[in-house]
Formats: sequence, structure tokens, C-alpha cells
Amino acid sequence: MRRHSVTRWLIAGLLLLAFAQAIWIFTEHSKPVLSKVVSITPLGKHSAVYEVLSDAGNATVPLIYLYFVAEQAGNDDQVLPSLERLTPFLVTRQSGAVEHVAGLKVTARTQEQVYSYSSTAILREDGAVVPVKIELTATNP
Repeated sequence: MRRHSVTRWLIAGLLLLAFAQAIWIFTEHSKPVLSKVVSITPLGKHSAVYEVLSDAGNATVPLIYLYFVAEQAGNDDQVLPSLERLTPFLVTRQSGAVEHVAGLKVTARTQEQVYSYSSTAILREDGAVVPVKIELTATNP
């Protein structure tokens, strides 16, 4: 009789643990704070590739650079809030990773750690949705 009670408590605890993990997995993870726009490379008709610095970390966290594809906006005060809603196509520790832009194709190169990369970015320009091809060459120094 006592073993059944222990088993029930153990199963209840494991179910609670599994439920907590599921909630953690499916909730939105915190995104880095976008500090300033480092560079803007024109892309398409009215859009650009934005290189944005995130230096919200402390002395133990390196600088992180996020690369976005978005329509051009007036100044940094207008750009950063709009970029926070987008997903970067490249997140790395290297500045200046975008080497060349031709049409809707972006060529990037990095010799630092890559945290996130997507070979295609979605651009909304003049009400149309356009795919942008991203080619990345990543090497270790």
C-alpha cells in the first residue's frame, strides 16, 4: 500500500517536471538588446542589410552582431524598434561580415563564432514578399 503512494507521488512529480520543460521550450526566449546600427548596405529598391550591435552583456559576454534584411527607415531611432520584431539571418561575433550585395543575393564571410544562420531571409518591400538568398563562408582563424 505504501509503495503505491510513493509511486503516485513520483509519477506526479515527473509529470510536473515534463510540463514545466514543455512550457520553457514553447515560450519565447529572450532576444538580445539591439544597441546601435553599425552599418547599412543597400539591397533591392528601398531596402537594406542592417548590421546591428548588441552590447547588452557584461565583461564576460562578447559583443554580438546581428544582421537583418529590412526596408530602409529614416534614422537609428526608427530602425532599431522595427528590427526588434524581425529575425536576423546571421548572428555572429564578427563585425563587417557582409562582403557583397548583388540584386537579392547577400554574400557574407566570418572567421568568428556563428550563433545563428539562415540561408534565406524574407524581405517585405512595397507590400510584396521577396526571398533574399544569403551565402555564408565561415572559417576558423
